[in-house]
Amino acid sequence: MYSNCTLSQEHSQEHISVHSDLHRAQLKCYRIFVASSVSKKAIWLWSLYDFANSIAFVGVMFYFGPWFVKTMGGSDTWMSGAVALSTLLLLFTLPFLGHLSDLKGRRMPFLSGMTLLCIASLLGLGFLMARVTTLTTTAALGVILLYFCFQFFYQGSFAFYDAYLRDLSASGASMEKISGMGMSIGQLGNLAGLALLMPFGMGKIGLPGLPGVPGAFVVAGVLFFLFFIPTWKYLKEKSITPTPQGDIVLGKTFRATLRDFAEIRKHKGVLPFLIAYYLFADALLTLSLFATVYLDVVAHLSPIQMNVAVMGAVLLGVIGGWMSPLFVRWCGGRKRALQTFIVAWGILVLLFAVTRSWPVLVLIVMLNGFAFSVLFSLSRAFYAVLIPKEKQATFFSVYVLFERTSSILGPLLWSATAAAFASYGDDRYRFSVGVLAVLVLLSLVPLRYVQDVEK
Repeated sequence: MYSNCTLSQEHSQEHISVHSDLHRAQLKCYRIFVASSVSKKAIWLWSLYDFANSIAFVGVMFYFGPWFVKTMGGSDTWMSGAVALSTLLLLFTLPFLGHLSDLKGRRMPFLSGMTLLCIASLLGLGFLMARVTTLTTTAALGVILLYFCFQFFYQGSFAFYDAYLRDLSASGASMEKISGMGMSIGQLGNLAGLALLMPFGMGKIGLPGLPGVPGAFVVAGVLFFLFFIPTWKYLKEKSITPTPQGDIVLGKTFRATLRDFAEIRKHKGVLPFLIAYYLFADALLTLSLFATVYLDVVAHLSPIQMNVAVMGAVLLGVIGGWMSPLFVRWCGGRKRALQTFIVAWGILVLLFAVTRSWPVLVLIVMLNGFAFSVLFSLSRAFYAVLIPKEKQATFFSVYVLFERTSSILGPLLWSATAAAFASYGDDRYRFSVGVLAVLVLLSLVPLRYVQDVEK
């Protein structure tokens, strides 16, 4: 009798176990199905943000400098100072905000806050510029203050935007594929921005009371807001477990931020990767900044030829972003793909410094756009797997800061090299490009100490 009872219980437990396993399997399949469908939508919504902010950034990059320096007679020192101060402020605030995001387990409140303040700065800049007829000291201070705000909020938003990357990859899509998709759609945003803002910036289409560049900035701000709305409203956050550190107290949280910042070197591969990223990002961003000047002064290209080069670079940038996961597969890993492109791009930059053929120069500028998209999409994806999953926003704030500080050092190196070789006339800029090629190849040294991580 006891034996029969035991057999009955065992049979019952076995039945329950099988039923439970079946239920878990069905639930897992359901979750995978839901995650797959939701994540595809989420990836598109995430990428749309890159499209939206690219419209605004390309407008400011193309039109603010010429308006402030050439049209109004201002000094580019004001602009350089605003960029330097915005980077300095980010250095003191962004790691704290990133830590706060991880502490709360939220991304969107920080991303939307930065974005809306960025849009407000851009709209304010457009309306103020429309009222400036003479660039007095007061007017210059007002304009530069809004330019400073735009730079600060625009750059700061990327810490929280990039922090989504690892969560989005939970669907099974590789991080380099998601990152590359965002980069490609961002490049499409550059194209759209150039096409839509050009009639306003050149004065062919005017808004009431907002002629020329001010009108272009207001249009850019409105488009940024409109394309941001779907991301803001419909990009759902994955449930992130808040870091268990009690109540948020300003002093305590700031001390914890400093502790996280200091502990970067304890996470294997993170600091060498950031140093490598700093070096090649420095060269990429500096060359992008001075490419048109180089093509004008050294290569003597016409405006039409330069426009062909810039548009070709953007188009190849779109292709490069989409192809990023293919290079990872072909090269056998993220690290090898990065190393391959760093070597290839270093050689291209050296050719850019020595060649005197304008078709070759135009081709290299186009390939620079391709390399820009591939390197930045791969580096963002690689970094996301190197850093702690629970501290994505904190560590991406440091990533943004490395990129921002490189945008200061690069132009200084460019100018210092040109000054040192001033006796060569316009060819002095060839030496500046050569220095950038050295920076690119030097980034291979710290990258050797980073292990490839498959996650």
